[in-house]
Amino acid sequence: MKQLHYTLQVLLHSKGSNLLKIISLSLALALSILLFARVAFEQSYDTCFKDYDRLYQVWSKFTVTGNTPNWQEMNCGPVAGAILENFPNEVESSTCTVRWLASSPLYYGNARFDEPKICADSLFFSTMGIEVLRGNPVSDLQQPQVVYLCETLAKKMFGGEDPVGKSVSYNHEYDLMVRGVYADLPDNTTVKADAVISMPPSWIKGRTNFSWNGGDSYPQYVRLKPGADAETINRRMEAMIKKYLPDNSFGYDARLSPLRDTYRGYDDVQRMKVIMLIMGFSILFLAAFNYALLSISSLSRRAKAVGVQKCSGASSAGIFGQFMLETGVVILCAILIMVLFLFGFRDFVEDTAATRLRNLFTWQRAWVPVLTVMLLFVIGGVLPGRLFARIPVTQVFRRYTEGKKGWKRPLLFVQFAGVAFFCGLMAMVTLQYDYVMNKDLGYNPQRIATTYVQFAEEERPHAYDFFRQLPYVEEVSASYSSPVYGYSGTFINTESGQNLFSARFDQFMNNYPSFMGMTLLQGRLPRNEEEVLVNETFAKDMHWGDDVLGRTVYTMGITPKVVGLLKDFQIEGFYQKPMPYIGFGEKDDYFSWTLYFKLREPFGDNLLKLQKAVSEAFPGQTIDVESMPNQAEALYNPVRVLRNAVMTSAVVMFFIMLMGLLGYTADEVQRRSKEIAIRKVNGADAGDILRLLGRDVLWVSVPAVLAGILASAYVNHLWLSAFSTQVPLGWPMYVLVGFALLVIILACVLGQSWRIAQSNPVESIKSE
Repeated sequence: MKQLHYTLQVLLHSKGSNLLKIISLSLALALSILLFARVAFEQSYDTCFKDYDRLYQVWSKFTVTGNTPNWQEMNCGPVAGAILENFPNEVESSTCTVRWLASSPLYYGNARFDEPKICADSLFFSTMGIEVLRGNPVSDLQQPQVVYLCETLAKKMFGGEDPVGKSVSYNHEYDLMVRGVYADLPDNTTVKADAVISMPPSWIKGRTNFSWNGGDSYPQYVRLKPGADAETINRRMEAMIKKYLPDNSFGYDARLSPLRDTYRGYDDVQRMKVIMLIMGFSILFLAAFNYALLSISSLSRRAKAVGVQKCSGASSAGIFGQFMLETGVVILCAILIMVLFLFGFRDFVEDTAATRLRNLFTWQRAWVPVLTVMLLFVIGGVLPGRLFARIPVTQVFRRYTEGKKGWKRPLLFVQFAGVAFFCGLMAMVTLQYDYVMNKDLGYNPQRIATTYVQFAEEERPHAYDFFRQLPYVEEVSASYSSPVYGYSGTFINTESGQNLFSARFDQFMNNYPSFMGMTLLQGRLPRNEEEVLVNETFAKDMHWGDDVLGRTVYTMGITPKVVGLLKDFQIEGFYQKPMPYIGFGEKDDYFSWTLYFKLREPFGDNLLKLQKAVSEAFPGQTIDVESMPNQAEALYNPVRVLRNAVMTSAVVMFFIMLMGLLGYTADEVQRRSKEIAIRKVNGADAGDILRLLGRDVLWVSVPAVLAGILASAYVNHLWLSAFSTQVPLGWPMYVLVGFALLVIILACVLGQSWRIAQSNPVESIKSE
């Protein structure tokens, strides 16, 4: 207790500097723990299922005339069932799912529920290993219009009532009977669903392509028997597929891969894992080294006190233990402030972490903050603790004049390099985000509101007239799909029927291209279903050169003529390279699927008016009108989140660096006060003194900033590979960032040194 009391007295004696230490450590701990916890959260995806090591996902690959695309998660409908049938010794169960048929909301009375849903066959729960609390899904899900609810959604819908036997509505289109309840699934799963709608084979075939001839819309899963080897199945998969594939129009292959590896195998996830780990360790080490640097800088002030303790019988081990206790108290205070910060700014923290705090901090991942704090404690405490313990007892009789910089300069180097790294990263991420947000898309989403709805053919003219007559609607149009979310694909064939490539296709009203601000380079718009327009990439893939108009396209069993060439526009944002596109014309009364409304200003107010008018005019349908600019912006939400995280980290690291730099400079000024005084007596002026101290820091800061900038350039290159187009900035941006940092560092040193440079040298010499 005496040692603790003494430690608290020491900390309170220098409460100003210790408060800065606590604040910097709390911010650094918060950021590093969030980054590490996010990585751990993502690496634990799909481990929530029973015996998840036996759970595999089916992947497919379609080959067209030697062009082999990547493996994809969407499969032909019958594949999972065929695997179960053909490999009875290895496969315990399999299931087929589809999401887009369950994308609309559920209703119970007037209450709407937008929780994620999935359509699945009767073996879904047994295959996935999800605990069923009520019901018999193997028999129930063989019936159409049956739904199972997760426990939380069932309580949300029905309160304390028994949900089984009650009826809910799917999008006001048809009723679903609740036949069972299952345990909640966590957020870190690629199969997240709060409701499972039955998908009998006869029901699904009546709504979409469920065959071996394309229709790749189905995520599928297989549970192997204990001891079974997935590679045995993969080696025999090609022979199995040949039994079912209808013709040789396209090559098709399938394989099994552990579901555990699906999410963490995504390129974006792997890329961000590396970036977040680099950022997390950088923040942690910078904070620890800054704490060590500030502690070492206080040696000259605390040496006499340590000498007195040793005269009183304290051992080196006791001094070391006392400093480690001091470090522990500081870190404990930092943890308390960190907790207050995380919960006080919870919305910002969860937005930056892209998930809820309760997902990051669970008992299963408690090791993340524990190890982070232990690492900080060891790095920040051991080095200065050893230096304090080695102070000789003779320091009680004379002034401590420790002049060694062996530890100080490397610690300062690391801080400068770390801040340069974060500033370089922040500059590039911010510039890239602004670049993709403002780059020309090839179409103009401004002032456009959009919704997805299916009107019956007889309802379309009335709906079209209704929207056109609204005073705040300037123009209306419609198409099958949206360039923001992408289009379905269709094979483009030769005259003999051989597949050439897959193109994105759309069907639209006659005014759609001009409505969207697309550029027609040649020809005119299609006037009927026998005419099409194509984009530049389509013409390039067909090797047509400039001779495009009048060409015949063979696709979907029809042979339309090309009457127009459209300038390339961006599909699915700037993550994707330009895709071949083919657009079919439609009659003027075509007004269904994806609707577009160009609104007058003020756009936000008129968007609310439009939503209200739609709800009143079509009460029996779910029509959600959204801002198209917001949809386009949402594509880059991961970039915005990373930008915020990097910007926050850079600000925190800059603050920590300034603390370390000012502490180092103050210590150097005090340590070299006699030298500076003698130089001034011998004729040196204030400028000479400032140059002396500034040059000393530049020898450390210049190589450190260069190293940090090079590291940020590497990480930026890694991150930018996710984009099809990149901000046209290179080394000039890095040079500017590095130069600005050096100017700030030098300004801090000169500002801190100005007092001693202007002081009377007699005062410094007299104090010796």
